[in-house]
Amino acid sequence: MAGIAARRIRRVIHTTVRYRASSVNRRTVLQSAGIFATVGLAGCVGSIREHFEGEIRSPIQIEIYNESDQTQNVQLEARERGTGRGTYDQSYSVTPGERIGAPSLEGIEQSLQVVLVDQAEGDNQVEVGTVTPQTMLVSITIYEDDLDLQITTTADDGNESTDGNESIESDGNETDSNASA
Repeated sequence: MAGIAARRIRRVIHTTVRYRASSVNRRTVLQSAGIFATVGLAGCVGSIREHFEGEIRSPIQIEIYNESDQTQNVQLEARERGTGRGTYDQSYSVTPGERIGAPSLEGIEQSLQVVLVDQAEGDNQVEVGTVTPQTMLVSITIYEDDLDLQITTTADDGNESTDGNESIESDGNETDSNASA
């Protein structure tokens, strides 16, 4: 038996697969795909470029401090300069010794009005300031009978500057200066 297995002839079958060569080769397909992708995105690229033109506007942080001995109510309202569009309108109740990190303002040119609401006497303390794209921080400090608004900006030379703002006494009857415009 060993002799029979040794004499067995092994057959090797060669198969040849023939295929029809396509007239379109790989390079042509890839070139076409690249052209179609470029043409398809051509309209999108223009709108992306428009979106990123101009300057980068970072959000402006707002911090509120209450240094008085009682809970104080403060209202913040911001309006875009030129259009008068309301960009921020929030009210906060701040307990004694509390520090609040309020939601950020948009980094655009706008007018900010801070109102310390005095519910007992009806006399509201109002501070008004201007926020620009160079503004880094808006800091509001509440005292017993006073309100301090500090707007910190970065000058073109990279140095910081802090602006004091206009203080207005109010009898509680607020009018919107942009309502008639």
